[in-house]
Order: sequence, then C-alpha cells, then structure tokens
Amino acid sequence: MRKVFKIIQGERGQLLPLAIILLSAGTLLVIALLPQISTMLQSGYKERELAMARYAAEAKLNRVVADMIRGADAYPVTYTTTSPHKAGQAYDTYNITTTYTAANVTVNDYTPSVTISLPSPSQTKPANQQSYVDPGVTHPYLATVPAGYAYVMRLYNVKAGTIQVNWAYSPASNSRIGVYAGIPTDSHGIPYVPGRIAEWPSQHPILDTGSSPANQNYNRTAAIAIDPATDGSGGVYTVVFGKMTGQDTLTTKAFQPSGGINDTWIYVKAYKDYLVTATAGGVSISTYLRQAPGYSEPPVWTSPWTVNNPSWITNKVYIYTWRPP
Repeated sequence: MRKVFKIIQGERGQLLPLAIILLSAGTLLVIALLPQISTMLQSGYKERELAMARYAAEAKLNRVVADMIRGADAYPVTYTTTSPHKAGQAYDTYNITTTYTAANVTVNDYTPSVTISLPSPSQTKPANQQSYVDPGVTHPYLATVPAGYAYVMRLYNVKAGTIQVNWAYSPASNSRIGVYAGIPTDSHGIPYVPGRIAEWPSQHPILDTGSSPANQNYNRTAAIAIDPATDGSGGVYTVVFGKMTGQDTLTTKAFQPSGGINDTWIYVKAYKDYLVTATAGGVSISTYLRQAPGYSEPPVWTSPWTVNNPSWITNKVYIYTWRPP
C-alpha cells in the first residue's frame, strides 16, 4: 500500500495540466457546436409553431364542416327560381339569398381565417351522386301530420337526375305527396313558408300521387327524370306531404337510405361543392368538400340558417382533397 500511495502522490502534479487540457478542449468543442445547437433549437421551435398553427387551421376547417353538416349554406348565394307552371304559362320569379359567417375559433393562441369559394366551371369535380335524403322527419310538422294539413320542405341544390319520394307512416290511411319545380304560392301569390300549411297548393306539380288508397301505411311517387336547366326551378324543388282528407293524424316513420316502403326518404341528386382554405400563422390548409343535399328548408328563408337555427336535415360532408402545408 505504501508503494502505491507514493506513486499516486508522485503523479499528482501531472494530473492538473491534463485536466486543464481536457477542459480547454471541451470548451472549444462546445463553442464550436453552439451555432449548430442554436440552429437546432430554432428549428425545433419553428417546427413546433408550424404544428401549432396547423392544428389551429384544421380546427377552423372542422368548424366549417360542422356547420355544413348542420345545414349551413357556407358560400352564400342568391337562388333564382320560379313558381311552378306548365310550359307557356305565366309565372313569377323569386330570388332567395342565404347568409353565413364562419364563427371565430381560437386554438394555440391562433385565430385562423377562412376563405370559401365555389369550384370553377372548368375544374375537375367528383362524380355526380344520387342519394337518399331525409325530408326532415324530426321536424314536429312532419313528425305528425293532422288531417287537413300538409308539411312543406325545399331543396336548393338539386341537379339533373331522378327524383322519387316515399312517405311511410302510421296508422294505415290515405295521404298525398306533391313535388314542385320551384316555389308554389298561396291564393294571394305569396310563397308558402316551409313548415305546416292548411291547404294544398294549386300550382302545377311535376309529381302528384293524388289521394293514395286508404288502409295503406305508405305513399310512394313514381320516379321521374328532372333537369333544372329546362324546368325553371334553378335547382330549387319543393316537396309537400299532406293529409288533406279523412280524420287520422299520421305519424311519420323514420328516415332510412333504404329505398323501401317502410321508411321515409327522397331519392334525388342534390349537393353543393366548396373550396375551403383555412390560414393560421402563415400555414394554409385547403380542401375540396361536397355537402349533400346542401342547403334546405325549413328553417325558412324568412328566418335564415344560424347556429341556433340549424337545418332539420343532417347533411353528409365528403372530403375529396385535403392539401396540408
């Protein structure tokens, strides 16, 4: 032990210079790496901020999509349509303007902006879609239809294709379904407000089942081809569900995309396409969306769509493209 101790004691003076050399080398190495460390820290910070901004932009897009699902006409336009009429007959023209303002969304200290537009006529679009549409079966005026009354609803973005309506209800009774190209009016020439009416429109329908046979628990129209470009509707079609005779109150059965007689539905080609871009902190995310069936009534055009006055129809929103930054 004494011998080892003496060796260590003798080498003590040699360790200090070695430690100084190693410390100096480490200091020089750290100094040389400082720019790289700074760059890495800055890069990490920028990536974090870009991620936070992207999450905020996506939240804004999701808010717009949520409003579309609840029936918002996310790109407000003026729909021009006419009163139903036979070829060569006089008719009135109506302009209905929708409104929409996307709600502010603040996420990660960002309040993103959003721009919404319609695809250009020359832009490639997804294939047209025929689909089964809910006419608003949860609306109290369609949920139950008393004798002597009818329920009026409208679709605003109908395309050329096929239209057919099935109304299932209980108890077994007679009823009437009418489909009109445009907006039917009352005896004073005033458009019927979507919801409940106490008379049957006198205008010319494109489909009319008349009074269906009694003791039947559904009423189904024929399937016909329609074209908004030639019938004056401008894509606006009105569907009327009526219990105009008898004494029964009809309780409407649920909507199902079945095509069967035991469910309530409208088979139609109705949708609206949008280009939506949300921007936050210099990050922009764009998407191509399709809303089906698009804006509908009720709620009525005299009481526009709002967050607190949504559609009775739940829309489907299809995301066809999603272009992240």
